[in-house]
Amino acid sequence: MPGENTAAAGDDIRAGQPTLFTGDIEAMAAFYRTIGFVETYRFPTKEEPVFITLKWSAFHLTLADEAAVRASTGLDGIGASTGRRFDITVIVEDVDKTVGALREAGAPVVLDPRDQPWGDRHAYVTDPEGNYVQITTHSNHDFGWSGA
Repeated sequence: MPGENTAAAGDDIRAGQPTLFTGDIEAMAAFYRTIGFVETYRFPTKEEPVFITLKWSAFHLTLADEAAVRASTGLDGIGASTGRRFDITVIVEDVDKTVGALREAGAPVVLDPRDQPWGDRHAYVTDPEGNYVQITTHSNHDFGWSGA
């Protein structure tokens, strides 16, 4: 909820989350909201934000203004990169519908939805910073382990 600073509910306790650095935090937040993420935290609340936390089911994602992070940490290398060392996987009910909404919103689709031999269906898009985002559905395969 833009402009609101909502405290995390008791069920929002988590052990970690990825942080994506960005030069345009509002564009990044809009992209992830198109997928279905919901904003749970924004700082500061009354000015241009430097941090936004989003939630999709039990998955949390933080967006951070790269200039603010460089200024507060002094770390080199925060910001644009020419390589891709990771992707963010978002599990959805309908890959085609989600990718269609992203395409309509202007997101580059780099791999159209396709079925995989193991039963999943997935596609790849890029967010406004060029990060790969895998949009996928999981089949009902059973690998004999639990992520719980």
